[in-house]
Amino acid sequence: MKANISHLRELQAIDLKISTLDKEIAASSAEIDNRRVSLDGHKDTLVQLTAKIAANEQRRRELEAELEDEQARIKDRQTKLMNVQTNREYQSILKETEDGKKANKQREEAVVQLMEQIEALTAQIEEETKICDEDEKMLAEDIAAVEKKTGQFTAEKSKILKARESKASAVTVSLLKKYTAIRDKRNGLAIVAVTSGVCRGCFMNIPPQLYNDLMKEDKLIFCPTCHRIMFHQAETEEE
Repeated sequence: MKANISHLRELQAIDLKISTLDKEIAASSAEIDNRRVSLDGHKDTLVQLTAKIAANEQRRRELEAELEDEQARIKDRQTKLMNVQTNREYQSILKETEDGKKANKQREEAVVQLMEQIEALTAQIEEETKICDEDEKMLAEDIAAVEKKTGQFTAEKSKILKARESKASAVTVSLLKKYTAIRDKRNGLAIVAVTSGVCRGCFMNIPPQLYNDLMKEDKLIFCPTCHRIMFHQAETEEE
């Protein structure tokens, strides 16, 4: 049994290395994904800003057209004032003219506001465009770095997997199944040391008799709390 425990410890060390490489590869990919999400967010902002400018420009053109039409009507009314025959008609045309001038003043103010908004939006677009350009450059650099790193990790993992096959073949099929099942349930840690009667997997004390049986190293013993495979390790051996 001592030999089996030794094989399992070596196998777990290999599996932990593989897990670490997988996590590093996943973390690198996550960084790329986050960068893409950020870039897409800025691009969406650019689309929204552009749409706002287009809407403001459209409204500005409409107001300017209304201004011209109303100005033409004002001139027409002013011409009519010279030919009116009654005071009532005169006052009516005069009121229409003043209302038209007032409406045009409001339109002019609205046009100015729209132009100010367009200017501000244009400045935002310029800023967002700079950010997008920088993000795209950084994304390209990150992708190149991650691809290089992933290639290195994949090559290293391939070597480790070959070593794992060799170590796994030294363990019986039934024991390997137990080890794999525990590893899957216990976050990659299937076999743990027990030092001074304490399981280093869950850090709980194990019963004294179980500890004595563990020191004999003549059978497979599982932690009663976390159910991991245990092996005895003297305090001087603890890393």
